[in-house]
Amino acid sequence: MMSPFTWLGGSNRIREKPGQGVVTLHHDHATRMDVATLYRCLWLRSAVFNGDQQCTEPDLDGRELEPTTVLVWAAIDGHPVGTLRILDDDDHITIGRVVVDADHRGLHIGRRMMGLALDLVRADGRQITLHAQSHLESWYGDCGFVVTGPHFDEAGIDHVPMTLRR
Repeated sequence: MMSPFTWLGGSNRIREKPGQGVVTLHHDHATRMDVATLYRCLWLRSAVFNGDQQCTEPDLDGRELEPTTVLVWAAIDGHPVGTLRILDDDDHITIGRVVVDADHRGLHIGRRMMGLALDLVRADGRQITLHAQSHLESWYGDCGFVVTGPHFDEAGIDHVPMTLRR
């Protein structure tokens, strides 16, 4: 059965700081996205995780090819500056791979992408989980997530499991 969060793609325009351009939020199944946009989102993730953060595991794991995977991305002038993914993990939903380009941090783009992701999946009724990098635990806490277990190493970075408070 296809998950209830398998909608058609959409967008939501947001006006950020004057002179910074218009940030648009989008969502779609990775398999239906424009190839250039998908490539730019995946390149951004790789640049942050495997470049900036020197993760010990590859970012691409094939999950973008699953028919229920949804990507959320923020763009300025059509160029992705942030992205995250939503995975259908049978008994729960997982939000992950949250990144914002270093030049665009501090504009609340990550919070707006997370807000859209939660709006898209909240009605599903299943538990919503994520693995937060430990230094972002309070940021995810502000988004409504609570710690559900001990810290652990993932890709060479300290993480903590979190679940959305209902």
